[in-house]
Amino acid sequence: MERGAATTRGMQAAKLSTFSVLMMLTTGLLAAVSSAPLFRITPFESDVVNRMLNYQLSALPVAGLALLLTFAFAGEIRLGYLNLNRRGEMRPVFGGSGGGRWETDAWFIGLIMVAIVGVVTFLQLLPGGYTFHWAYVALIVPFAAMNAFIEEAIFRLPYVTMGDNDTNSRTYGLAMGSIVFGVIHFWGVAPNGFVGAIMSALLGFFLAKSIQETKGFYWAFMMHFMLNLAGMTFVLNRTP
Repeated sequence: MERGAATTRGMQAAKLSTFSVLMMLTTGLLAAVSSAPLFRITPFESDVVNRMLNYQLSALPVAGLALLLTFAFAGEIRLGYLNLNRRGEMRPVFGGSGGGRWETDAWFIGLIMVAIVGVVTFLQLLPGGYTFHWAYVALIVPFAAMNAFIEEAIFRLPYVTMGDNDTNSRTYGLAMGSIVFGVIHFWGVAPNGFVGAIMSALLGFFLAKSIQETKGFYWAFMMHFMLNLAGMTFVLNRTP
């Protein structure tokens, strides 16, 4: 019986390791299309806006690949967390009691995060100056939504789903959903560098936590969307 249990644990570890490696390769593919996008269309005068458009169009198939891997490996949950449930207990990070509810408390926490990210992005890009255009301001909403979906489908949902599907611990989903996100944003547009990596890792932890505790995608997507609105307001309107 003990040998059978050990064999099962070994198979689970091998499965989780294989999935992690494949997801790392998927992350590498995302970095590749960021540097060399599949599309080269130039409908706008701004090189920044054109690059953003081509990157996001190229990143959608990568997000689809991440979802396909999740569906294939997470045999019980599959894509069950890809829903709009927003209710659940908000567990304290360090144990104990006193947690709130996602449906009532997440907005307040999200607004604080948005303010911080907006200020940091503004200050990081300020030396180059800003030139705001109405056309680019209008693009912020669709770009923010598309980017939020892509990054949550690659950096958060797969790890949380596999952690819940194949382990009895919350650790895998929280750790991978934060560390990978933080590392990749070290080289991001803004916020970036060491500060951007730490901020992104903390954000990733919180968004992974939201998926775990609500068994849904709503808050991870919505908060990421709001953060993108703040950041892209300045990214898309930088002075050329």
